Amino acid sequence: MTKINSLPESRRLYSRLVRHVRLRQLQLLLALQRSGSVVKAAQQLDMSQSAATQALAELERVLDLRLFERHARGMRATPAGQALIDVARGVMRELEDAAETLAAIRLGASAALRLGAIPAAAHAILGPLLGRFYAQQPQVHVDVQEGEGARLVQLLLAGALDAVFCRQPALLPGSHVFAPLLADEAVFIAAPHHPLSGVRQVPWAQLADARWVLPTASITVRDIFERVVLAELPQAQWFSVSTVSLAVLQGLLAQPGAVTVVPRSILPGLHPGGAAAGVCVLDMAVPRAALALPPLGVVHASGAMPALLRQMLGLS
Repeated sequence: MTKINSLPESRRLYSRLVRHVRLRQLQLLLALQRSGSVVKAAQQLDMSQSAATQALAELERVLDLRLFERHARGMRATPAGQALIDVARGVMRELEDAAETLAAIRLGASAALRLGAIPAAAHAILGPLLGRFYAQQPQVHVDVQEGEGARLVQLLLAGALDAVFCRQPALLPGSHVFAPLLADEAVFIAAPHHPLSGVRQVPWAQLADARWVLPTASITVRDIFERVVLAELPQAQWFSVSTVSLAVLQGLLAQPGAVTVVPRSILPGLHPGGAAAGVCVLDMAVPRAALALPPLGVVHASGAMPALLRQMLGLS
């Protein structure tokens, strides 16, 4: 097989993108994907149809690639077009975040702190920290993005975030460090009215007919489900939904016989207003060691931690 070295070509295209591509053209790509029509895309951007057509043609000429193709129902992105659309969406999202931060500073915020957090860390660490932090620093604008750890760490490495509250990444470059803040473990939960609520040392046989809510494959607790639950219940049944949404999770747990396994750290998010009636923790006959999860903590640049972040962590 012939090995293709794409590095010179990628550098050439990068140079063209930097020198020639305008933000208006990136907006046009997104509008074209949404509408599938040059006319509709032009209307969304308050452009003339001819200006939109010319902007797309210029972008395709600069890259020497077809970005859209016509079909019976309008226009659709080519593989090259979709790749650039994915980048454009990220660029515009970052600009929106920057505009929000700048607006806060213009309106009186003294500084800005950009943080990412996985749901477990948001509920168990960042939420309580922010309450205490704002009691001391009411003029600081804090922008928080919640999502999957891998994506947030990539944003941190790219300079788009100041820190990420997450579990310890498997791989982290020497430019960044992880500081553990909270030990965590998996727990089995169900609705408060579940027949096994309050039962001591629930045997696995009692869950033979349970219906499981799957954790999303990309999060650590999914490994607990596959390694522990499926080893005991190879015929386990589950909903055709995998989710990290706490609202969706709680709704599914209301179904008869529904159970799931989650990090203990997210339990505060399942008890609105601190009420204890949100879910119940099942007392499963499982060794604690089998339920251990990597600790929650914060990833930040190893050189110098932002002063505001250091102050916030000092309140924990």
